[in-house]
Amino acid sequence: MIGDVPTRLVSALIHNQNKFSPILGFPLTSSNARQLDLSIHNKELQKFANVEDYANTLDKNFIWLGGYGEERNIYAHALLFSQDDRNIHLGVDIALKPNTSIYAPLNGRIHSFKNNDKPYDFGPTIILEHELDDNIHFYTLYGHLSLNCLKNLTIGQLIEQGQPVGDIGDKTENGGWDPHLHFQIISNMENRQGDYPGVTSKQDALIMLHKCPDPQFILNFPDKPIIY
Repeated sequence: MIGDVPTRLVSALIHNQNKFSPILGFPLTSSNARQLDLSIHNKELQKFANVEDYANTLDKNFIWLGGYGEERNIYAHALLFSQDDRNIHLGVDIALKPNTSIYAPLNGRIHSFKNNDKPYDFGPTIILEHELDDNIHFYTLYGHLSLNCLKNLTIGQLIEQGQPVGDIGDKTENGGWDPHLHFQIISNMENRQGDYPGVTSKQDALIMLHKCPDPQFILNFPDKPIIY
């Protein structure tokens, strides 16, 4: 088949886009969700000392989604990111209350799981492996979950479409963030287990965004997915 693995994956995601189930159990639409801008270009965000204070000003009647490909300065205070200049976000963040259930958008199996417990890391993380057209394998990452999600999991365990993957963790267990889901598509895990970069440097951004297609292909939020 012509094309590299990420390009073939994007084609398969487009072909199957109407077959994915909502990861929150209901569709994300312009009536219940809004895009959240946490980029360096958001002048309103710059007025606040931290992103949590800014988030508290948002309309609670909507689910807020943000972040794919954004250049952010919110990582500057965290050694995990600042030591190698990572500030380009590779997934979509969905602001959610603790204990909110997350559901598998398609059939898969548990590739790996881990508590990435460094400050401002993913916290409890589950990675599923999936297969689409023409033997195309890819992965979905669910970060900032609750510790309870990691109990009784086994590598290779089948997770059916629509089945719960886990639930959202609170700030004491999710890496220290306001409760949210980091959702990311990954074309190749590159021998990593239970973790994968969710933020990259400007230098590596185009390569990493190509390897990690826009989660909007699966989320099916009205905005058109970005293709790198």
